[in-house]
Amino acid sequence: MRPSCRRRQGVAAVELAVVFGAVIVPLLLGLWELGRLIEVKQVVSASAREGARLAAQGYTLNGVGTPTQIHVATGAPNVRDLVYQNLVAAGFTNLDRSDVTVTFAFLAPTSSGDWPTEPYLGEKGQPFSVTVTVPWSKLRWVNMGLINPTTITATATWRMLSDEAFVVDTTLPKW
Repeated sequence: MRPSCRRRQGVAAVELAVVFGAVIVPLLLGLWELGRLIEVKQVVSASAREGARLAAQGYTLNGVGTPTQIHVATGAPNVRDLVYQNLVAAGFTNLDRSDVTVTFAFLAPTSSGDWPTEPYLGEKGQPFSVTVTVPWSKLRWVNMGLINPTTITATATWRMLSDEAFVVDTTLPKW
């Protein structure tokens, strides 16, 4: 007969509760927060790439077949709206348009030495970047303070894909 055995029957349960509460729960919440940060970074990066893909065209055809200039933040289509729509489609529905910052910049001048500010003014092959910044506070799930950046930023660097000017020979026979 062990008299001390009787007094220690609940010690293992108490130790498990202390270890679980003090170590395991914060560890799991930290992993969850880190996973969310990685997911958000990937979605913001994909949105920046989509914005750059649109900007690289310079022009697109509208519904009636006429060329339409691609702007950074005005008109339709524009890079900022596409980035915002991509973020909302990824599930970031609590973002406002004003929360999303989209910066467009050419990385080299045109052949004439100009530094255009809109995608439709670029030349074929001219490098540019699209930078997207969103506030982390609008996208995080938990606020443990373990991972607390103020913003999430992603940059996509592309080259203009504008077509070179060409003339259609209207004297060719039509079939």
